[in-house]
Amino acid sequence: MVTAEDTIGGAGASAFGLLAAAQPLRERVYDALEEIIVDGIFPPGFHLREDDLAKRLGVSRNPVREALQRLVHDGLVDHRPGKGVFVHEPSLREVEEVFHVRVLLESESARLAAGRISAEDLDQLEELLRLGAAAVEAKDATLLLELNERFHNTVLAASDNSVMAKMMVSLQRRIRWYFSRVVVTRSVGSWGQHTEILEALRAGDGEAAARHMADHVRQTGQTIRDSLSAAAGV
Repeated sequence: MVTAEDTIGGAGASAFGLLAAAQPLRERVYDALEEIIVDGIFPPGFHLREDDLAKRLGVSRNPVREALQRLVHDGLVDHRPGKGVFVHEPSLREVEEVFHVRVLLESESARLAAGRISAEDLDQLEELLRLGAAAVEAKDATLLLELNERFHNTVLAASDNSVMAKMMVSLQRRIRWYFSRVVVTRSVGSWGQHTEILEALRAGDGEAAARHMADHVRQTGQTIRDSLSAAAGV
C-alpha cells in the first residue's frame, strides 16, 4: 500500500521544491503545504506534525506553525484540541455549496465566451482536448488536474469578465482539492463533455455552451459527493 509518506518522494517532491522560490519563507512553506494537501498527497484525516513537516521542508517549526494556522483559517486543515492538526475532511454540504456557485459562474462564463472567444483560444482548447485524451489513456492524475484547470481557465478568460474571474480564483484551489480524489474515474466522461462545450463555443451558441458547462460541472460535483458518501459508508 502506498502511503502519504511514500508519495512525498514522487508527486510531492515538486510541491516541496517550492521552497526554492523567491518568496518570504512563511509564504513558501504555506504554498508547499497547500499544494500537497490540494493535490491529495496528504489525504483527508492525515495528521500534520510540525516537527515532521519542518524536517521535510528543511526549516524551523515557526514558519510551519504559521502555515498551519493559515491553513486552519482557510478550511484546509482542522485543529483538534489535545490531538493536533489534521487535513480537513470535506463534507457533502461543503461540496454541494461550492459546486452550486461554480455552476452559476462557469455556465455564465461559457455563455459570454461563445460570443467573445478568439480563434486562438479555440485552437488552444482543441489542443487541450488532444492532450486530455492522452492523459485519460495514461490515467495521469496530476496531468489531468492541470489540463482540466487550463481548459476551464481558458473559457473563463475568453468570457472577458474580470469580476467573474476574481470570484472563480477564490474557488479554484478548493475545487481542485475536491476533484483530485475522483479525477481519474471521472476523466472519460469529463473530457467528452469538454468536447461538447468546445463545439458550442465554435458555433457561437451561448445557450448550448452554458447548458453543456452547467451539466458538466453538476456531474463532476455529483461524482465527488458519491465518492465522499462511499468513503463514509453512507
